[in-house]
Amino acid sequence: MIGATGATGQQGLVGPTGSTGATGPQGPTGATGTLGPGSTGQTLRYDGTTWVANSTLTNDGTNVGVNTPAPNHRLHVSGDVRIVGDFVNQEITGVHSGTVQAVPFTNGAFNALNGTTTSITIVDGNGANNSAVFISGFARIFGGNLDGSASSIGGYFLVLQRDTDPAFPAPTNVTYTSGICYIRTPNGASSSSLGFGGGGHISFVEMALAPGTYYYRLSLYPNGVGITSGTYDVYQRDLSILQIKR
Repeated sequence: MIGATGATGQQGLVGPTGSTGATGPQGPTGATGTLGPGSTGQTLRYDGTTWVANSTLTNDGTNVGVNTPAPNHRLHVSGDVRIVGDFVNQEITGVHSGTVQAVPFTNGAFNALNGTTTSITIVDGNGANNSAVFISGFARIFGGNLDGSASSIGGYFLVLQRDTDPAFPAPTNVTYTSGICYIRTPNGASSSSLGFGGGGHISFVEMALAPGTYYYRLSLYPNGVGITSGTYDVYQRDLSILQIKR
Protein backbone atom coordinates (compact mmCIF):
# COMPACT_ATOMS: atom_id res chain seq x y z
CA MET A 1 0.00 0.00 0.00
CA ILE A 2 1.37 3.41 -1.12
CA GLY A 3 1.50 5.99 1.57
CA ALA A 4 0.56 9.71 1.25
CA THR A 5 2.79 12.06 -0.84
CA GLY A 6 5.24 13.94 1.26
CA ALA A 7 5.71 17.77 1.33
CA THR A 8 7.49 19.45 -1.66
CA GLY A 9 11.15 19.94 -1.09
CA GLN A 10 13.04 23.27 -1.45
CA GLN A 11 13.92 24.53 -4.99
CA GLY A 12 17.39 23.64 -6.12
CA LEU A 13 20.06 26.03 -7.41
CA VAL A 14 19.67 27.65 -10.90
CA GLY A 15 21.85 25.97 -13.47
CA PRO A 16 24.24 27.85 -15.84
CA THR A 17 22.85 29.78 -18.89
CA GLY A 18 22.84 27.78 -22.06
CA SER A 19 24.55 28.83 -25.33
CA THR A 20 22.84 31.38 -27.67
CA GLY A 21 20.67 29.81 -30.28
CA ALA A 22 20.96 30.35 -34.06
CA THR A 23 19.73 33.67 -35.61
CA GLY A 24 16.23 33.40 -36.90
CA PRO A 25 15.14 34.28 -40.44
CA GLN A 26 14.80 38.00 -41.50
CA GLY A 27 11.35 39.41 -41.12
CA PRO A 28 9.31 40.85 -43.99
CA THR A 29 9.97 44.42 -45.31
CA GLY A 30 7.77 47.03 -43.73
CA ALA A 31 5.15 48.99 -45.57
CA THR A 32 6.19 51.97 -47.78
CA GLY A 33 6.23 55.34 -46.01
CA THR A 34 3.53 57.97 -46.41
CA LEU A 35 5.50 60.63 -48.45
CA GLY A 36 3.30 61.88 -51.22
CA PRO A 37 4.29 62.85 -54.76
CA GLY A 38 6.36 65.99 -55.47
CA SER A 39 8.24 67.86 -58.19
CA THR A 40 11.78 69.16 -58.62
CA GLY A 41 12.78 71.78 -56.08
CA GLN A 42 9.81 71.38 -53.77
CA THR A 43 10.37 70.99 -50.03
CA LEU A 44 8.50 68.97 -47.41
CA ARG A 45 6.06 70.31 -44.85
CA TYR A 46 4.38 68.34 -42.08
CA ASP A 47 0.69 69.22 -42.01
CA GLY A 48 0.00 67.57 -38.66
CA THR A 49 -0.83 64.21 -40.14
CA THR A 50 1.65 63.48 -42.90
CA TRP A 51 4.44 65.01 -44.97
CA VAL A 52 3.45 66.90 -48.10
CA ALA A 53 5.56 68.58 -50.82
CA ASN A 54 4.89 72.16 -51.92
CA SER A 55 6.60 75.11 -53.61
CA THR A 56 6.18 77.76 -50.90
CA LEU A 57 9.84 77.10 -50.09
CA THR A 58 11.83 76.01 -53.17
CA ASN A 59 15.42 74.75 -53.21
CA ASP A 60 17.04 74.16 -56.60
CA GLY A 61 20.40 73.14 -55.11
CA THR A 62 21.91 76.62 -55.54
CA ASN A 63 19.22 79.17 -54.77
CA VAL A 64 16.32 79.20 -52.33
CA GLY A 65 12.99 80.74 -53.21
CA VAL A 66 10.13 81.85 -50.99
CA ASN A 67 6.81 82.01 -52.82
CA THR A 68 8.57 81.57 -56.17
CA PRO A 69 9.21 78.25 -57.95
CA ALA A 70 12.24 79.56 -59.90
CA PRO A 71 14.62 81.52 -57.63
CA ASN A 72 17.43 83.34 -59.45
CA HIS A 73 19.21 84.76 -56.38
CA ARG A 74 20.78 83.05 -53.38
CA LEU A 75 17.60 83.98 -51.50
CA HIS A 76 14.72 85.07 -53.70
CA VAL A 77 11.58 86.28 -51.94
CA SER A 78 8.45 87.10 -53.89
CA GLY A 79 6.25 89.25 -51.67
CA ASP A 80 6.62 91.44 -48.59
CA VAL A 81 9.40 90.83 -46.07
CA ARG A 82 9.32 91.82 -42.41
CA ILE A 83 12.54 91.62 -40.43
CA VAL A 84 12.67 91.80 -36.64
CA GLY A 85 16.27 92.48 -35.63
CA ASP A 86 19.32 93.81 -37.46
CA PHE A 87 19.58 93.57 -41.23
CA VAL A 88 23.11 94.25 -42.48
CA ASN A 89 23.02 95.18 -46.15
CA GLN A 90 25.79 97.76 -46.37
CA GLU A 91 29.48 98.17 -45.84
CA ILE A 92 30.98 101.56 -45.09
CA THR A 93 34.57 102.65 -44.65
CA GLY A 94 36.07 106.09 -44.16
CA VAL A 95 39.16 108.04 -43.18
CA HIS A 96 39.89 111.53 -41.87
CA SER A 97 43.03 113.60 -41.43
CA GLY A 98 43.57 117.06 -39.99
CA THR A 99 47.37 117.21 -40.39
CA VAL A 100 48.33 120.14 -42.60
CA GLN A 101 49.90 119.09 -45.91
CA ALA A 102 51.76 121.65 -48.02
CA VAL A 103 51.35 120.99 -51.74
CA PRO A 104 53.81 122.71 -54.13
CA PHE A 105 52.27 125.35 -56.40
CA THR A 106 53.54 123.69 -59.60
CA ASN A 107 50.79 123.07 -62.12
CA GLY A 108 50.22 119.75 -63.85
CA ALA A 109 51.11 117.37 -61.00
CA PHE A 110 48.88 115.03 -59.04
CA ASN A 111 49.63 115.29 -55.32
CA ALA A 112 48.09 112.49 -53.27
CA LEU A 113 46.53 113.85 -50.09
CA ASN A 114 47.86 112.04 -47.05
CA GLY A 115 45.33 110.28 -44.88
CA THR A 116 42.65 109.87 -47.56
CA THR A 117 43.31 106.33 -48.82
CA THR A 118 40.58 103.83 -48.03
CA SER A 119 39.35 100.64 -49.65
CA ILE A 120 36.30 98.46 -50.09
CA THR A 121 35.83 94.88 -51.30
CA ILE A 122 33.13 94.10 -53.85
CA VAL A 123 32.10 90.45 -53.48
CA ASP A 124 29.19 90.03 -55.87
CA GLY A 125 30.20 92.41 -58.64
CA ASN A 126 28.57 95.71 -59.43
CA GLY A 127 25.70 96.60 -61.68
CA ALA A 128 21.99 97.18 -61.56
CA ASN A 129 21.21 93.87 -59.85
CA ASN A 130 24.18 93.78 -57.48
CA SER A 131 26.12 96.48 -55.63
CA ALA A 132 26.71 100.17 -56.11
CA VAL A 133 29.49 102.13 -54.40
CA PHE A 134 28.88 105.68 -53.23
CA ILE A 135 32.01 107.77 -52.58
CA SER A 136 32.01 111.09 -50.77
CA GLY A 137 35.11 113.23 -50.20
CA PHE A 138 35.99 116.67 -48.88
CA ALA A 139 39.14 118.78 -48.47
CA ARG A 140 39.73 122.31 -47.14
CA ILE A 141 42.48 124.16 -48.99
CA PHE A 142 44.11 127.44 -47.90
CA GLY A 143 46.04 129.70 -50.27
CA GLY A 144 47.64 132.17 -47.86
CA ASN A 145 51.17 130.92 -48.63
CA LEU A 146 50.89 131.37 -52.41
CA ASP A 147 52.35 134.27 -54.33
CA GLY A 148 52.00 135.33 -57.92
CA SER A 149 52.21 138.07 -60.47
CA ALA A 150 49.53 140.72 -60.98
CA SER A 151 46.24 139.20 -62.14
CA SER A 152 47.07 135.75 -60.80
CA ILE A 153 44.74 133.09 -59.44
CA GLY A 154 45.53 130.10 -57.26
CA GLY A 155 43.23 127.49 -58.75
CA TYR A 156 43.18 123.73 -58.29
CA PHE A 157 41.36 120.49 -59.04
CA LEU A 158 40.41 118.09 -56.27
CA VAL A 159 40.51 114.65 -57.91
CA LEU A 160 39.07 111.30 -56.79
CA GLN A 161 41.38 108.45 -57.82
CA ARG A 162 40.88 104.66 -57.82
CA ASP A 163 43.29 101.73 -58.16
CA THR A 164 43.40 98.02 -57.35
CA ASP A 165 46.82 98.46 -55.70
CA PRO A 166 47.20 100.48 -52.46
CA ALA A 167 50.38 102.01 -53.91
CA PHE A 168 48.36 103.52 -56.80
CA PRO A 169 50.87 102.68 -59.57
CA ALA A 170 48.30 103.42 -62.30
CA PRO A 171 45.35 105.28 -60.78
CA THR A 172 42.13 106.00 -62.61
CA ASN A 173 40.83 109.55 -62.25
CA VAL A 174 37.20 108.88 -61.42
CA THR A 175 35.87 112.44 -61.09
CA TYR A 176 36.93 115.87 -59.83
CA THR A 177 35.83 119.28 -58.65
CA SER A 178 37.62 122.63 -58.83
CA GLY A 179 38.15 125.74 -56.77
CA ILE A 180 40.37 128.74 -56.01
CA CYS A 181 42.05 129.88 -52.79
CA TYR A 182 44.23 132.83 -53.88
CA ILE A 183 43.77 135.89 -56.07
CA ARG A 184 45.99 138.85 -56.93
CA THR A 185 44.65 141.83 -58.82
CA PRO A 186 46.16 145.09 -60.16
CA ASN A 187 45.77 148.01 -57.75
CA GLY A 188 46.98 151.18 -59.34
CA ALA A 189 50.77 151.16 -59.61
CA SER A 190 50.97 148.04 -57.49
CA SER A 191 48.76 145.05 -56.85
CA SER A 192 46.91 143.48 -53.93
CA SER A 193 46.63 139.81 -53.08
CA LEU A 194 44.27 137.74 -51.02
CA GLY A 195 44.78 134.17 -49.86
CA PHE A 196 41.72 132.50 -48.43
CA GLY A 197 40.32 129.14 -47.49
CA GLY A 198 38.80 127.17 -50.31
CA GLY A 199 37.38 123.70 -50.33
CA GLY A 200 35.98 121.02 -52.49
CA HIS A 201 33.43 118.26 -52.16
CA ILE A 202 33.16 115.19 -54.37
CA SER A 203 30.26 112.73 -54.62
CA PHE A 204 30.21 109.84 -57.06
CA VAL A 205 28.46 106.50 -57.60
CA GLU A 206 30.37 103.60 -59.17
CA MET A 207 28.17 101.06 -60.95
CA ALA A 208 30.47 99.02 -63.19
CA LEU A 209 33.02 97.30 -60.94
CA ALA A 210 33.92 93.61 -61.16
CA PRO A 211 34.39 91.67 -57.89
CA GLY A 212 37.61 92.66 -56.10
CA THR A 213 39.19 95.16 -53.71
CA TYR A 214 39.41 98.80 -54.74
CA TYR A 215 41.40 101.64 -53.20
CA TYR A 216 40.35 105.29 -53.35
CA ARG A 217 42.11 108.52 -52.46
CA LEU A 218 41.98 112.28 -53.03
CA SER A 219 44.65 114.14 -54.98
CA LEU A 220 45.24 117.86 -55.44
CA TYR A 221 46.11 119.03 -58.94
CA PRO A 222 47.30 122.70 -58.92
CA ASN A 223 45.89 124.73 -61.79
CA GLY A 224 46.97 128.28 -61.01
CA VAL A 225 47.41 131.21 -63.35
CA GLY A 226 50.47 133.41 -62.77
CA ILE A 227 51.42 131.70 -59.49
CA THR A 228 55.18 131.90 -58.97
CA SER A 229 55.83 130.41 -55.54
CA GLY A 230 54.36 129.04 -52.36
CA THR A 231 52.13 126.12 -51.42
CA TYR A 232 48.52 125.08 -51.33
CA ASP A 233 47.96 124.12 -47.71
CA VAL A 234 45.46 121.32 -47.22
CA TYR A 235 43.81 121.08 -43.82
CA GLN A 236 40.89 118.76 -42.96
CA ARG A 237 40.07 116.08 -45.50
CA ASP A 238 37.73 113.11 -45.44
CA LEU A 239 36.90 110.23 -47.73
CA SER A 240 34.01 107.83 -47.14
CA ILE A 241 32.82 104.84 -49.17
CA LEU A 242 29.41 103.20 -48.87
CA GLN A 243 28.58 99.94 -50.62
CA ILE A 244 24.84 99.61 -51.15
CA LYS A 245 23.48 96.22 -52.13
CA ARG A 246 20.25 96.06 -54.02
